[in-house]
Amino acid sequence: MQSPTEWKTGPEVWALFVNCHPELGYRPGRWQFHNFLRFHREALTGCDAIRLAKRRFWIAHIDRFNLAAFDCATGRSAAWTA
Repeated sequence: MQSPTEWKTGPEVWALFVNCHPELGYRPGRWQFHNFLRFHREALTGCDAIRLAKRRFWIAHIDRFNLAAFDCATGRSAAWTA
């Protein structure tokens, strides 16, 4: 039996994050994910929460993305390190 991967598509992991944190007021969806990346891409890539695959397709680590995105959303993105 194959174990589930720690990496999924960016919008898929974004939807999990949004469902875990309704208090933040974000909505699921591909464009909402990309809008979030506009401001927090550098912090998320810096802690290896997201990676660019095939030059245009974002993948996200299930656990690291949730932690890093929460810190970004609450203004702690500069303090978060992997």
